[in-house]
Amino acid sequence: MIRISGLDHVALSVADLERSLKFYTEVLGFKISPREHQKPGTEYFLDCGPSLVGIIQGDPKGDKHELQDGGLGGNHFSFRIQTKDFDGAVETLKAAGVTVTFSKKRERSWSVYFLDPDGNKLEMTAWPLEDK
Repeated sequence: MIRISGLDHVALSVADLERSLKFYTEVLGFKISPREHQKPGTEYFLDCGPSLVGIIQGDPKGDKHELQDGGLGGNHFSFRIQTKDFDGAVETLKAAGVTVTFSKKRERSWSVYFLDPDGNKLEMTAWPLEDK
């Protein structure tokens, strides 16, 4: 069984990234997070307590977004797991016949994207620099 320690982030595809950034920072008071690299024009991660809110520039028609593993999958939420459990979690998903759509180990964060039985996009994220 995979050990999940909480909700890591929620990501939303938005029609106008700068308008959404202004709303989330000026109206809701979120701050651009130093935890993750920002991609102006493509995506921002905002601190929301111990979790993050990601806003991703989507196609105004809602058909896709600009990141790899695109499509409507810009909308998802991610569970937080410990770095030491990451590889085992990926193997557990595969062994259970879960569709894994993308997995990557970046400097700051490791991600595995997968689908639930209804095709909803989910993610598990580990933070290797924070877990040391």
